Amino acid sequence: MIPKPHTLEVIISPPSSSDAKNFKELAIARETKLKTVGTAIPKIVHFVYGLRDPNPTLDLIHYTAIKAAHDVLKPQKIMFHYHYMPLGVNFERARPMLTLNQVPLVESVFDRPVSHYAHRADVVRLQVLEEYGGIYLDLDLISVKPVDHLLNREFIMAQEGVDGSVGLCNAMIMARPHSRFVQRWFATYALFDSSEWNYHSVILPGKLAPFFRDEITVLNHTAFFWPLWDSQGLRTLYLEKSYDFSANLGTHIWESAANKNLMKDINEKVVMQIDNSLYCQIRPLLLDGKPDPRPRSCRILSHTERTDKLIGHWSLKEPASIHRKETNPLPAEDDSGNDLAGLIRNGKYIDDSIYLSGDTSYIFLNMPTETSAKSMTVSWWMKTSSKVSGQMAMVIQTSGGRIYVSTHLLDNDELSFNVKTIRRNDQWEWAQIQDLKLRPSPYSVDAEYHHYALVINDKNNTGEPPIALYMDGFVASSSVHWEFPENIGLVVKGIWFGSIEPLNDRYQSPWDNSVNLQAYYREIKVWEKGLDAAMIKEIFTSTTNKATALTNQTMTTTGTKNKKQTSSAGNTTLLKFQNNNSSNPKPELDQELPEVDLAEDEELLWVADDQLED
Repeated sequence: MIPKPHTLEVIISPPSSSDAKNFKELAIARETKLKTVGTAIPKIVHFVYGLRDPNPTLDLIHYTAIKAAHDVLKPQKIMFHYHYMPLGVNFERARPMLTLNQVPLVESVFDRPVSHYAHRADVVRLQVLEEYGGIYLDLDLISVKPVDHLLNREFIMAQEGVDGSVGLCNAMIMARPHSRFVQRWFATYALFDSSEWNYHSVILPGKLAPFFRDEITVLNHTAFFWPLWDSQGLRTLYLEKSYDFSANLGTHIWESAANKNLMKDINEKVVMQIDNSLYCQIRPLLLDGKPDPRPRSCRILSHTERTDKLIGHWSLKEPASIHRKETNPLPAEDDSGNDLAGLIRNGKYIDDSIYLSGDTSYIFLNMPTETSAKSMTVSWWMKTSSKVSGQMAMVIQTSGGRIYVSTHLLDNDELSFNVKTIRRNDQWEWAQIQDLKLRPSPYSVDAEYHHYALVINDKNNTGEPPIALYMDGFVASSSVHWEFPENIGLVVKGIWFGSIEPLNDRYQSPWDNSVNLQAYYREIKVWEKGLDAAMIKEIFTSTTNKATALTNQTMTTTGTKNKKQTSSAGNTTLLKFQNNNSSNPKPELDQELPEVDLAEDEELLWVADDQLED
């Protein structure tokens, strides 16, 4: 199928001779006795629900889909076809917009058994479109723009996947009464097989379309089914604030793939407080004409608007507004002026920080849409008592890879951190890029707050390494030979703390808590440039001095157990250099690494991973 210039429509290519081979449904479609087709697609919207169990409830997202159809499409009526009448607040809110129509429970079609409620809905939608004509929508498809300009067509579907790689999705169908394609398609249900999940609903119409090109209009994948249901699409909808739906007539939000994790606990407060691509789109529907109390919150930036290149500052302090702390996920407020609020899943405010339990918990931060992963700095304060390797402290997400800081147990069972890069291998499995692996930090970590910064400054001319992990103002790990792997993607798609996007690409699966880090986070900052060593030292020192001053105002210090400890917001910070092969590792020029004293204003010392002994 070839896109038409400047339109959502695609030109359907004629079938090849091989397309008809072993295509048993084609003969049925061709031999279907056709009724007279109606003259236009009527402005009647159809929803189908309540075909599973008695007393179903309508979820908020279902109400939103009905409200969007009502407000955006402005239909003559909305027919709600059900077998079991829904209950609950959302159904009562929607009911004044609906014309109710009870339908028999589909148990078979052409003597073929139909047991799954989704397959029952597939049958009912074709039956009502054949009889009434109109616009069928799934209850998780949000209308974005009017479709009046398409009502003179006979039958319309849209591609699922780029170039219709999956098929034509039946979550949106527009049809005249008795449209020829609907009649042919429904007739093929004589061969329905319930074991083939989406064959009759998605794959088959895509196979039939080339043979009946004058009976169907096909819209491209962006019309209704983009972003897609894969991990990238779900992240775009539910985590990023990066997509404005300007290319869409509607958007399918893939409820079944998102409701286990990404949409869990969704309510109106979540939609109003969490700024992602989807919630920004549907928020006006729930405001229902009222002004947005945070009118700048849904801006989509390509780059930071600040001259100092600061992208965002997320202090993670408990907000004063009760509305900003009574949802799950919580909003991660950004006070940089760039309005890049992130989200906190299953986190708690404790002592001016966010505590992540490690149980399906994480912080995800939005980035401007053109943020380069080749030149950036991520700075954060964190404390953890973890004693497990491979848990995620911080992850920079790109379209095809991850650069992450994870826990690492040293030989003496002390905790440290290392930096790794992963991407897809030839078997489509996530694998580490070995050439880009940094040596684990030789500094061990106690259970108090420490400052960390990952700096990426590829191909810089400053003489500093292209990648470096800092801890408390000192280089903990770096490499002068590191080169950014452009095959992982150049643009940052978000930053995670405490977890990572599911590596099995299934947001609907149980969350993999084995890689989650139990930790406290505070004072996260991200820059759209690589900061130099002096700047990192200044960030650490200035934050420490502020915290020390605040602590001295509120509590009396009776003494310290170790003169090499320094206060950080009321908590001690201690660096310990660990090496099991010698008392001191030998950096370049055989210069011994001095013992770290954070209380003194020492010069920064480079400790590159390729200078350390194994």
